[in-house]
Amino acid sequence: MCSILMNVTMTGQLSSLGHSKDRGMIEKRLFQFARDADVNRRGGLDNPALIMKRMPEDLKDVRKITIGRHRVYFTGHNTQCSYKAIYVKLFKKTGVDDEDDPKHQKQLIKASLDEDLEEIKDPDAQDDSEDFGCN
Repeated sequence: MCSILMNVTMTGQLSSLGHSKDRGMIEKRLFQFARDADVNRRGGLDNPALIMKRMPEDLKDVRKITIGRHRVYFTGHNTQCSYKAIYVKLFKKTGVDDEDDPKHQKQLIKASLDEDLEEIKDPDAQDDSEDFGCN
């Protein structure tokens, strides 16, 4: 089972969704993809079809996956047993922040340099820090 981390840029973007089911769906799917991979076995995030073509050198390691109506950009490989989700294009729309747009590429480059990370935990696991009413 590999880990999946999320940077501050993506955390902020997901926060704009509030507690919607879309946010939960994105986090759950990313966790599932990472969980299904290990050092010796590729997972869904290692699919060669996710590689973006015609990107500048700074983005050669960034890949993209569609989850629901959103595009999630990430780096990492199963051989490292770690992935990093760096940016999410919410409610994908053609002609808005397309990969060929230099402005969007600059946003992705900036997000890829963001090193303040948090791990996406298993959304189905119980939170051990819950207050069960015991004082």
